[in-house]
Amino acid sequence: MRDAQDIEEAVERYGDTVWRACLTYVPAHDAEDVFQDVFAAYAQRDEAFREPEHVKAWLVRVAINRCKDLLRSRARSNVSLDAEIQRRGGAFACEGKERASEVREVLDAVNRLSDPPKTPLYLFACEGYTVPEIARMVGAPEGTVYSWISRGRKQLKEALS
Repeated sequence: MRDAQDIEEAVERYGDTVWRACLTYVPAHDAEDVFQDVFAAYAQRDEAFREPEHVKAWLVRVAINRCKDLLRSRARSNVSLDAEIQRRGGAFACEGKERASEVREVLDAVNRLSDPPKTPLYLFACEGYTVPEIARMVGAPEGTVYSWISRGRKQLKEALS
């Protein structure tokens, strides 16, 4: 089991990244649970990581897997993004109705992507991972990851045009 300082440092350093990864897949109230589960799993893990970047990759991969497990375990109904924004207190209200509409459109398009390309595209575009890093994380050849990212971009472009 890791010591408290190591856990606090990981939460401080990688918490935002893990949180964003969770929100890509599940609503905020579920993301809170997944977030806690991920760092609890980190606390229980005795193995050392070779590089600090491996900690980040491991945390993101565990977060994504836990989110997918949660989604599979529930028969979830589709939730209107308008209702979700209202439930969150109008998170986009300060940006005006036109901007909120654009954000909803992009979120809706991303949510419609299958996986892959959803996860590789997220890791590449939002988290800044390189293709070789993503390939190692998902256990796929680099060429396949390039294809997934390209396919995801194309699907988003088509959905948004």
